[in-house]
Amino acid sequence: MRRTVIVLPNLFGPDPDNSPLLQKLPSLATLAELGEVKRLRPLPEIETPEAVWLGMRPDEGQLRQGPLTVSALGADPPDRSTHFHVSLMGFADGNARQVPQVVPEEELRLILDKAQKLNSKSLTFLPGENLDHGLVWEGLGDMSTTAATEIAGKGIKSNLPEGDADRELRRFIDDSINLLTELEFNHRRADEQLPPLNMLWPWGHGVRRAVPNLLFKRGERAQVESNSLRMAGLTRLVGYRHGDRHALGRGTATRLEHLAEVALENDLTILLIDAPGELRAAGLLEELHWFLREMDARLLKPVLDEALRGHSKLALIGTGPSGGLATDFMGGVEHSNIYPFDERSLEEKSLPVIDVWVTIAEALRLVGQD
Repeated sequence: MRRTVIVLPNLFGPDPDNSPLLQKLPSLATLAELGEVKRLRPLPEIETPEAVWLGMRPDEGQLRQGPLTVSALGADPPDRSTHFHVSLMGFADGNARQVPQVVPEEELRLILDKAQKLNSKSLTFLPGENLDHGLVWEGLGDMSTTAATEIAGKGIKSNLPEGDADRELRRFIDDSINLLTELEFNHRRADEQLPPLNMLWPWGHGVRRAVPNLLFKRGERAQVESNSLRMAGLTRLVGYRHGDRHALGRGTATRLEHLAEVALENDLTILLIDAPGELRAAGLLEELHWFLREMDARLLKPVLDEALRGHSKLALIGTGPSGGLATDFMGGVEHSNIYPFDERSLEEKSLPVIDVWVTIAEALRLVGQD
């Protein structure tokens, strides 16, 4: 039986009277009516919340940013090594600068070509995409690093890596500034008063710890679709397959028909859709209303229609600051639910309460599996 799990982080907001979920969403209404609506406990504060979306317990699959990035880039370094996420940033007048999320292809090619000269006996740079790259130190030890988001607009001197390997890491940062600053396009950017693309900043250090092999444990390889580099890295480590993140689109440009096709082509699919939460966080409520209508028609309807024909199982997970809701429907098994899938049900005491990873694990399980 085909199973599809759709996860919508930060779907629910604080104002139930003005919720975009109150608008006419026929597929969502049918799914809630025929399925079983449950309340979700708030997500725990954990290092890798992505593990929960794969149906793992909060104590499983917990890795830092560095190991997730290195995995997403397809690398399998030696066991006794430390992995870093590397952010491409700007450096001018002693301060770190934020730079545009999308780097022109020609400029990125030149940056990555220069970055290969930063490799040493113990450090290996891993080219990624746009601002996100990886680094491996073939060693273990205690150290501290500062996230790129925390140094933007600040001096880097007091935020440089400390501890074991700090000499190699500081030289890596200094050499990246020296090499990249001299690129011709950075001189042009300076003339145009744009921040340079001239610093590679390693952070999020960690080691690759063992994670559950979900392919072996569940006996099936799930197809996972998301925009997340972190999710791509964890998906690879648990034995699942992650789709092309760039084929998915972002925000209102999310390719909903593509997601529906993936769900209808695979026996086991997890769709992590960040667009509703991102639109809500940006205050784009009109766009959020529009997106939910489009998602209802272009994604939920075809997948639900397949389930109504008795051929599959569909689960929808939505979270918010105080918990969330889940509803699932399996073809041939209909409930008669009266509770809506919106903020009004978040405080409904008569609904069962469950942990989000439990409901996802149950949705992924084949009927008859232990």
